[in-house]
Amino acid sequence: MALALSFPSSPSSPSSSSSSNYNNHDSFALSDYQKARALETAQSLDASRLHFQIMFVDDDNVKGRIAEGLLARVAEHNDAMFILFPSSSTIDASRNAPRDAAAPERAVAVCESLGLCETTSTMDGTSFDLSYLDEYDLLITMDDDIRSLILRSLSATDQEYYAPKVRLLSEFLSPEFCSISGKQGTSSARNEQDDTLSQDNGIPKTVQGITNDGRLLLDMLDQELRDRVAPCSDLVIGRSSNVLMSHQLEYQVAALILASSGVTKFCLETMQSQFDSAFEALLIKNFHNVDHLTVSGDQADDQLRRCSHSVTGFFSREQRQSRFERHIVDLRIKLGVDDSP
Repeated sequence: MALALSFPSSPSSPSSSSSSNYNNHDSFALSDYQKARALETAQSLDASRLHFQIMFVDDDNVKGRIAEGLLARVAEHNDAMFILFPSSSTIDASRNAPRDAAAPERAVAVCESLGLCETTSTMDGTSFDLSYLDEYDLLITMDDDIRSLILRSLSATDQEYYAPKVRLLSEFLSPEFCSISGKQGTSSARNEQDDTLSQDNGIPKTVQGITNDGRLLLDMLDQELRDRVAPCSDLVIGRSSNVLMSHQLEYQVAALILASSGVTKFCLETMQSQFDSAFEALLIKNFHNVDHLTVSGDQADDQLRRCSHSVTGFFSREQRQSRFERHIVDLRIKLGVDDSP
């Protein structure tokens, strides 16, 4: 039996974006709002293909190509080079849109200073097209004006459908938005530690400065990028899109680096969570009564693999065995079976 990968239903949330103008006493409401939006977007993604195609959309042929190169670098550092495939385009409906598709010198200079791919940095830009809404898993816009331009080009019905997969880059500066599973530390779609898996989708509360929550983004970066953003990371993490619009290049670059880290974390945790849910559903479907308590680990693994290679193949044999053993322990408790001699 093939199982679709999915998240449990999330609370409804507004489609229009900005969550930046909140006071401290509204932090709990902001936390819920960000969590709802994150889950809404995660539900719009399909992890069963084992990769996500991501497009950054700017209006200046600059920030998108920088973000594209950064995401590729951060993804490679997190063993996700063949999981996350970034691209970029420029929306020409904006008054800021450049007339020339050639890579601006300032963009090439920033990319070079960050050690990004020279080919990506210098190639001609691509004009945004609405067909990209279907061709890419996730569209990430540099600001709310660009997002609004895209969504206003759609019918009301299409806006409701596509809005969750068109996100602001600044949203990924929030650990609350990026940490779908609520786990601490770095994420990897293949290197999960079973004994530290969270049992819920709790999202840490918003905090000021670089706390453990803030380090979730820093820990996704290689040492060179981490050192690059360290001086101003506490002024960027969890902040609004105003940081991306800052006139200070240092803050802009730091925001792009940390947001790319957030995108990587969000996508990898989304994939991990969807496969977690799918594997749990396989276990429940196949092993649910007293007779199943005597099934050996090898027998269970053979049966699960016959049911869905696409789901079981995501996990190592050791991970599958560990999950099955935990499931049997929980099943004994649920059925009230005493396993004492």
